Amino acid sequence: MTSLIIASKTDQAAQTISAELRRWKNFHETDSKDMLRSEDVYLKHVETEGIHTDRLDVGFRPDVVIFASKHRSEANEPALTVHWTGNPTARADLGGKPKSLSPTDPVRLRTALLALDLARERKKMNYTVTLEATHHGPTELEVPTLFVELGSTEREWSDNTAGAAAAEAIWAAATTNQTSGKTAVGFGGGHYCNKHCSVLREEGYAFSHIFSKYFFDDYDPSIVHMAYDRTVGGCQTAVIDWKGIRGPDRRRLLDDLGQMNIETVRV
Repeated sequence: MTSLIIASKTDQAAQTISAELRRWKNFHETDSKDMLRSEDVYLKHVETEGIHTDRLDVGFRPDVVIFASKHRSEANEPALTVHWTGNPTARADLGGKPKSLSPTDPVRLRTALLALDLARERKKMNYTVTLEATHHGPTELEVPTLFVELGSTEREWSDNTAGAAAAEAIWAAATTNQTSGKTAVGFGGGHYCNKHCSVLREEGYAFSHIFSKYFFDDYDPSIVHMAYDRTVGGCQTAVIDWKGIRGPDRRRLLDDLGQMNIETVRV
């Protein structure tokens, strides 16, 4: 199993996380410029912004790509977040292609979130730890593409303690050998997936893509099919934030899921 971590040189949070990774783990130089290695984990520093890193240029095909990244939010609250990449609608304002989703490996997302929870508790950090709905690029790397983000302002982007927490989560996701978890695609709710977080923590779910209620403003059933098709190991379950989807949108989704023989779980 080979994992690739990417940190943009233009991203302050990515560089904070990268520094903590290198301080914690014994990374050494490789023959490739700007790429280090520790065990079967590679760390590559790139010139491009993470969301616009559309090529790997590493000479091998990793099992997963994990981006260390900054997070922004309107509330500017301290946060550590995890999500898969993709543009579920016709808009691609933040990299990647419209109506395109990266592959996913749900256990890695679950592992990352739980590692952030543990680090927050151990380090006594006043940070929100949460999942985000699928959004932004890159979408075309052809391997599971995960973002672990540190936010939401310059103060947090340079916070070494939070950077270390993100580094621990990235390493855990990169090196996990777990295969268990109730794999599911998530639907409904806002951009921050509170109900999906709860069932991940309390009921053992491991999420592939999660589509917020805004997905239904430009609903395309082919994207639902794509999410299931691009889930490593397969998936036959949908976890639906019931009150987080308008009634007509929910009925349309349930019809499509029924035709796909997908089990639905209401939360």
